[in-house]
Amino acid sequence: MRQIVFASLLLIAASLQGFAQTATVTPRLMGYINDKKLKEASGIASSVPLKNCYWSHNDSGNKPDVFLLNNKAEVISVLTIENGTNRDWEDIAEGAGPVKGKYYVYVADIGDNSGTRDHVRIYRFPEPASKPQSKGSISADVLKLEYPDHPKDAESLMIDPISRQIYIISKRQKAVHLYKTSLDFKDGDKTTLQKLITLPFTWVVSADISKDGHHIILKTLTTVYYWRRKTGETVEQAMARPGKQLPYQPEAQGEAITITTDNSGYVTISEGKAAPMFFYKWKF
Repeated sequence: MRQIVFASLLLIAASLQGFAQTATVTPRLMGYINDKKLKEASGIASSVPLKNCYWSHNDSGNKPDVFLLNNKAEVISVLTIENGTNRDWEDIAEGAGPVKGKYYVYVADIGDNSGTRDHVRIYRFPEPASKPQSKGSISADVLKLEYPDHPKDAESLMIDPISRQIYIISKRQKAVHLYKTSLDFKDGDKTTLQKLITLPFTWVVSADISKDGHHIILKTLTTVYYWRRKTGETVEQAMARPGKQLPYQPEAQGEAITITTDNSGYVTISEGKAAPMFFYKWKF
C-alpha cells in the first residue's frame, strides 16, 4: 500500500476523464503532527461537539488508539479502544448514532491488502461532549461486516446523517464499488453489506459526507472529487453522476480527508512522522 510510484499515480489520474474540473486553490498548512506515536495517520474526521478538533488513527498493526487533534495538528488526547484490535484501520468518521442528538465516532477496520478476511469491523463509541483528558480508554460497539461477493480491500468510510447508513468504498479495482449498511446496529451484530453502484475510480483512499448530508467527497491518491446531493436523493443516486474535481496537491502518503463542520472547506492529512495537515478553503 505504501510502495506506490508517483509516476504511475499520475497516469492513473490522467486516465480518469470526463469529470468537471475547478480552479486551483493553495492549501493552508495547519501544522505538523506533534506526537511521534501518530506516525501513520490513515483517517481524519471533523468533530461537531469538540469545536476545531479532528479525530485520527494509525494504520495497521498499531495500538487501538484514537487521537484527537486541534486545528494546529497537535495531539490533545489519546483514547484507547479497550475492546478493539487494529488489524488494519483505514478510515474514521463522525456522525449520528443510536441516541438522537448525540454524535459518535466510527473507526473502520476494513483494510485487506490480500483480500482474504472473512469479515471486517466497524468500531463505534459516543463522542465526548467536552475535550477529554490527555489519555483515556473507552469501550466501543462492534459491527462485523461481510461483503456480498468476495473479500476486498477498502479504505473509505462515510456516515450519512439523512438515511442513517454506513457507506464503504472499495479501493483496488479498476472501477471500485460502493456498499452500505444501516448504522442502527447493536454491539456484536453481524451483517452483509449491500452492493450498490460501480464508480469509475481506482486507489480510493478516503471519503466523507458533510454533517448536513448534502455534500460528498472522495479522495484517490492523486485527486479529490465532489458531489452535491439533491433533496430526496440517496448517496448512491448522487454519486451515480460525474463528480466535480476539487483542488488538491498530492501528498507523499495522503490517505485521509474530511469536510469541516461548517462546510467552509476540507482537511487532509498523510502518513509519516510529523506529517502536515492542510486546509483547503472551499465553500460547498
